[in-house]
Amino acid sequence: MTAQFVIRPFRVGDAAEVAALHLQVWRDTYAGMCSQDYLDAMQLQPRIAGWEARIAAGADAVAPDGTVRRARLAVHAPTGRFAGFCSVGGGRDDERPVEQELMALNVLAQFHGTGVAQQLVEQTLGGAAAYLWVVRENTRAQAFYRKLGFVVDGATKRDEELECDEIRMLRATAR
Repeated sequence: MTAQFVIRPFRVGDAAEVAALHLQVWRDTYAGMCSQDYLDAMQLQPRIAGWEARIAAGADAVAPDGTVRRARLAVHAPTGRFAGFCSVGGGRDDERPVEQELMALNVLAQFHGTGVAQQLVEQTLGGAAAYLWVVRENTRAQAFYRKLGFVVDGATKRDEELECDEIRMLRATAR
């Protein structure tokens, strides 16, 4: 039986499609939650350049602080279409409750409910302790993260650029 999704590292040549996916997910997910002006101003070309640089650095790149950043891409096997991506690494916050941060999990809406998001998290983070930031109004994402063992820990921050509030979720012990 063929798996519905292939989870793999990013490859040279993926940047344009990943950047388009990234834009689409943000526009679909954050409309009504974050600054619409910011979402409307997001451009594809700068995103492609950013993804080209990340991919060139390697899927498991060592960050300047010495931590390893791990990223994986989900490809829908029947169509070859990119479905989503996930990245984890050493926490970016000065005051962090644990070392690892789930930095990004982006899945196209048409693939919600397929299990691909959980596969991505398992392939990048495994059962490790970690924290993440999620937009306060993104209750769908919060429910998903709770299923993975994350809980709201009370920390909040304001993203001035996106004009939205974020809450921190924590999985304090490995699963």
